[in-house]
Amino acid sequence: MTVESSLTFRDQLRIQGRVIWALTMREVITRFGREGLGAFWLIAEPSMFIVGVIVIFSHVDRPGTYSVAEYFAVSYPTLMFWRNGTGRVTKCLEVNRALLHHQPIRPIDIIYSRILLEFSGSAAAFIILFLILVNHGICTWPADLLTMTLGYLLVILFSFAFVMTMAALAELNETIERLSHIIVYLMLPVSGIFLPLYSVPAKFRDILVFFPLVDAVEYFHKGYYGARMPTYYNLGYTLFTIAAMLLFSFALTNVAIRKVRLS
Repeated sequence: MTVESSLTFRDQLRIQGRVIWALTMREVITRFGREGLGAFWLIAEPSMFIVGVIVIFSHVDRPGTYSVAEYFAVSYPTLMFWRNGTGRVTKCLEVNRALLHHQPIRPIDIIYSRILLEFSGSAAAFIILFLILVNHGICTWPADLLTMTLGYLLVILFSFAFVMTMAALAELNETIERLSHIIVYLMLPVSGIFLPLYSVPAKFRDILVFFPLVDAVEYFHKGYYGARMPTYYNLGYTLFTIAAMLLFSFALTNVAIRKVRLS
């Protein structure tokens, strides 16, 4: 009987959690170092992007119940999960192949640690900035905090599945790594972030509502704006589609990991 087979599921889960945390801390030090702001850049970097977008659009006046600056302050952070995550996780196994010589470290742990780092930084930046912007009157408290939170979680789940899929495809085919940035930027116009669905002509809206990311962002908007903004989404369809995407991403990642182990 091997040592691994003698461990209980709880023990294996605890070991994997420690490995992922250690890999995450290693990535923080490797990327940001110990000098200057150090790990604070994990939050400062996405915060600077969000603030930059708000400043650019703060002078644009929009007649209605919300300003353009408020809209981007709330909406723009949702794209940072799948956009930044894709860039950081793609080809992470190839770059960190030497770590796989350590027995407790599995390829999936490297992927999880990268995703955890990117997602935690983006979420922390959004929460901190949102509280500051509410205090300064740029944003308001959500109309329905629970709905807004659930919409935010749907965006995270979609982003997780998307990033996992892109990472696996990049390991299986080198061309995907070259195309990943193009794919991400082509998603921007149809992400539901730069244009709310109610402002899109009905014939295009009926098509866009089948994209789960748009639905998740719209549900997120529903929680924040409430009656101030008309929203369009199909929650049941979105939950089913994101669940299918998660299953597909896990299956594809297992195929990619087998390829990494054989090479």
